[in-house]
Amino acid sequence: MQWQRGAAASLGPGQGVGSRRALVRHTATWFRYFNDMQLRNIMRSIIATSALALAIAVPGLAAAQELKFSGGATLATKYIADGIEQTKGAAIQPWIEGEIAGFYFGAWLSNVDAGPSASDSVETDLYLGYRGEAGMFGYDIGYTHYYYNKSGSCCGQIIGSVSIAPTDALSMGVRVAYDPDAKVTNSRLTAGYAFGEKFAVEALYGKINKGGHAYYAVSGSYALTDSLGLSLTLSDTDRAGVDDKQVVLALDYSFSFN
Repeated sequence: MQWQRGAAASLGPGQGVGSRRALVRHTATWFRYFNDMQLRNIMRSIIATSALALAIAVPGLAAAQELKFSGGATLATKYIADGIEQTKGAAIQPWIEGEIAGFYFGAWLSNVDAGPSASDSVETDLYLGYRGEAGMFGYDIGYTHYYYNKSGSCCGQIIGSVSIAPTDALSMGVRVAYDPDAKVTNSRLTAGYAFGEKFAVEALYGKINKGGHAYYAVSGSYALTDSLGLSLTLSDTDRAGVDDKQVVLALDYSFSFN
């Protein structure tokens, strides 16, 4: 498998349901990984620093606004990043996020079959940023850093996006992710349409510069409940001589701690 972290983002917030044996194996990996003191210290430092910075940056923010936490997990048949598979089989992807007055910070994890090192088996994305809306426009600016359980810190990206929703059903957006160390840019166009409150479709086209590949995907999602959703994604790339066609089925669950 070719590992790629030019400006990776899972097709999903970045995925699948595997066999019972695969789920048990990946779950065991998570427990071993969460016992790693270094990761716990990194996450505590990121969250504590982010919360302190937000409180200092906006006077009276902590008192005037409520800090809200949400979480969830995705079970997917495969983990795909920018059209390239990161797992051969099922992926388990938990996440947790805190938000206050538009500022947010969080962590997203997934099992992988290979990262920067062939021995990597877990990817951890730590991120923070600010997002909001102005009429029919939405905006988001943030930073994400990528870690792996064996090779450690990999790289980071500054990510910005702007979207427009001319109607309640139609939305379009542009997203740009930039790696300042590798000086690599990943640009993406998206368009989505909601058929009522339960069913929606989305299409995206992305391109990685400096000799990178183009990737594209179409997906459909259905809200089973307010917290549980099912999606099907078809993706591909333009990499010459490589068959990157993928079909991913994912089950997403989310909840609020407040």
